[in-house]
Amino acid sequence: MRVQTLKRRSRAFERLIGLTPEQFDALLADLEPEWERARRRSLLRADRVRAIGGGRTHKLELPERLLVTLLYLRQYFTVHVLGMFFDLDDSNVCRNIHALLPVLEQVLPAPVRARTLATTGDEPPKKGEKKPRKIRSLDEFVEAFPEYEDLIVDATEQPRGQPKVKKGETPGKKAVGRPKDKKKFFSVKAGTHTLKTQVAVTPDGLIRHLSAPVPGRMHDMRLLRRSRLEGRVPRHVRLWGDRGYTGLDTLYPDRETVVPRKKPKKGVLSDEDKEMNRLIAKVRITVENVLCQIKKYRACGEFFRNPMKRHGVMWGCVAGLVNLRTLDRLALHPA
Repeated sequence: MRVQTLKRRSRAFERLIGLTPEQFDALLADLEPEWERARRRSLLRADRVRAIGGGRTHKLELPERLLVTLLYLRQYFTVHVLGMFFDLDDSNVCRNIHALLPVLEQVLPAPVRARTLATTGDEPPKKGEKKPRKIRSLDEFVEAFPEYEDLIVDATEQPRGQPKVKKGETPGKKAVGRPKDKKKFFSVKAGTHTLKTQVAVTPDGLIRHLSAPVPGRMHDMRLLRRSRLEGRVPRHVRLWGDRGYTGLDTLYPDRETVVPRKKPKKGVLSDEDKEMNRLIAKVRITVENVLCQIKKYRACGEFFRNPMKRHGVMWGCVAGLVNLRTLDRLALHPA
């Protein structure tokens, strides 16, 4: 499969890999020096036995390697199908993709990505400490909105294999992990075993932070406490969340937070609360649109077929690709 042949049909090329031919060429130009440095480090590693220059040459050049990787992320073809497209063995396709992904993430405008979760989550303030600043009225909401930068937080789930079952039980779609993890990864909301990732975006749609993947059973609020997000954003940045983040103002009293009002038990929301929730929804819709763009890359939206250790770098690359498109859009149509 030749890159130049595909690029002649620009519309089909964009639908196939998620980038226009111009964006692909610009990304390739940025990738080449980083790839050469990474390859040089690999050749000069201390445990290498074969002399530099020995062995067979690579069948795919860097443009084809990048095309294979983007096809994998966007369409989520199996390595067997990609091997037929590029006349390679399955194992060679797999090695090509996973060797390029870490370098690609460095080149792309990828968000800050937490590799691990904090051992202990952020603790709520103790009695007598500073009280949270809350937006209590519609007037305060309208007045406060233009003054600060904002970060919209939400979590999303991706189906994964059911953990291995004990003898005598029926296995799921793909058995992975330990039998005792069966309950840990089961998400009641999704109705299946999932991996959960937290995404933080700006109102412009730029992804600024990704959490490490966690079992789907973990609550959004607990994930936020352990995601290391609090220490990575300035104090003046306002955090926005959905109703799953109720109590955010108590957890971070020195930071301004915005969460929709919940209907009281056996009660109703006032007209002002309803209007405020509508205004919050107009801001929060950005993160829903960004999650939709991420899920268009089937490697992040469909059943996750890889080991869990590869989840982070794949999501980091996809988030970087989404940011790349967003930056181009903002440059063409500035606010």
